[in-house]
Amino acid sequence: MGKGNQEEKQNTEVVSEEAKNLLRHPISHHEEEGPPPPPDGGWGWVIVAASFLCNMVLDGIGYSFGILLAPLMVHYGEGKGTIAMVGSILTGAIMLVGPLASALVNKYGPRKTCIAGALVSSLSIFLSTFSPNVYLLMISYGVLGGLGLGLMYVPAVTAVGYWFEKKRSLVTGISTCGSGFGTIVFAPVVTALEAGLGWQWCNRIVACFCLACTFLGATMKRVPCKNKDEEDSITEAKKQNENPIIKNGAYVAKEEKDFINGTASESLETDDSHLVKTETAVIPKENGYLTVLRNVPFLLVMLGNFPAVMGLYIPYMFLPGITQQRGMTEADSALLISLIGFFNTGGRILSGAVTDHPRVDALFVSTVALFLGAICPFLMTLCFDFWSYIIVCILFGVSLSAWPAVTSSMLVDLLGLELLTSAFGVLTCIRGLAALLGPPLAGFVIDATSPQEITTAAETAVANLTSLVSEATSVLSEISSDVSKSEDTSNYQVAFWISGILLGLASAGHLVAFCVKKALTEKPKGLMH
Repeated sequence: MGKGNQEEKQNTEVVSEEAKNLLRHPISHHEEEGPPPPPDGGWGWVIVAASFLCNMVLDGIGYSFGILLAPLMVHYGEGKGTIAMVGSILTGAIMLVGPLASALVNKYGPRKTCIAGALVSSLSIFLSTFSPNVYLLMISYGVLGGLGLGLMYVPAVTAVGYWFEKKRSLVTGISTCGSGFGTIVFAPVVTALEAGLGWQWCNRIVACFCLACTFLGATMKRVPCKNKDEEDSITEAKKQNENPIIKNGAYVAKEEKDFINGTASESLETDDSHLVKTETAVIPKENGYLTVLRNVPFLLVMLGNFPAVMGLYIPYMFLPGITQQRGMTEADSALLISLIGFFNTGGRILSGAVTDHPRVDALFVSTVALFLGAICPFLMTLCFDFWSYIIVCILFGVSLSAWPAVTSSMLVDLLGLELLTSAFGVLTCIRGLAALLGPPLAGFVIDATSPQEITTAAETAVANLTSLVSEATSVLSEISSDVSKSEDTSNYQVAFWISGILLGLASAGHLVAFCVKKALTEKPKGLMH
């Protein structure tokens, strides 16, 4: 009996000591509930600059692939469709690896993930220059290169959100502006390198640009946790006094004066009623992806992003065709694409600054942006001169600029800062799948609605007449070409109608998500009353 009482007394002393330590050094609130609060500045501005440059490199590589289309066709002896598939695989892979990239960011942090992506992409693009056939090029440049760039993309966008709260939309807009600058910078650089050195050395130099992103990734450190001094610990202990602390079976609920007067240990030793011999239940932390997918507004946003991305890429793909069929030159078509990119870049900063206002809802801004963007493809089918296309293209670039700029703020509003990376990874994967399906869908509709019989008959007539009257061959060929182009104009309109419908569906999906979010927000308030 004496021995048992002695052991019980020793256990009581150990528990009392642990309880006293808990009072002196309480558990950090931030460690239990998520990341530390954003400091809104400081080293965060360095990460904004690094994210801007990373976006410039990875999107510049993707958007400048068309410059290498012709030399790759000559080198491998393949058609335009086969070579274009390499670029499509690269673009899709960048976004499809979103869940993998977000999981790595959650486990290892944005710094290590971005550095790993830079190393993988640089090595893959460098080795792709030795590909003996186009299929190995698809694997090395498209799949592996896209994997590396995707590992750079997710941390480059999400790392900024953890450092800013009041200016989150603004800094996200600034960092994503790197995409537009990448198009502006990389297009002439790649053109000059390919013309002077050939496509192999051009891509080897581009691989060096990816390798340089390792230094940018090295800046993407986590937000440091603030170390609390003794006074802060005492203050927190006072606040937590009403909420009992349970650890290893110890139930601690003491008066503030006991701790301040140094009598906490004595009170615990003399009053055994405060000791509860029960084990504390450890609640396992739920997987972030499961939590994200259970959020109804996020699911609606995710479904809305699928038609949005499908519709977004169609005008970029077919705008040169419809404008050239209506009498404009290739230079005019290129200028229109540049105008979309330029005003889209500036609009991201503006829309980000507006969304940071406390009364502006990021999800509602996305809804309005997609609605305005849905109108533009329909207007493009009604334009027949260069200046009308300029106005519509500027409107298209500005209206859709808010959509990527406010994504991080929208996800934080829906799910919280802790789930930002997981949610962005899932959303990026959906966008990648839609990017792969959008332009092929429009191309399939164009081919399906094309009056092939008329074109084939015209070409056959020209082929037969060339054997009879050689002088008339060139004239008849031009006539046949004009017939084909007139038919293409009608088909391009169908593609733009599809784009407008898809963007309209996306806007409707975001509107439903906004209404559901408001309903869920108002429900707890109603219960309180």
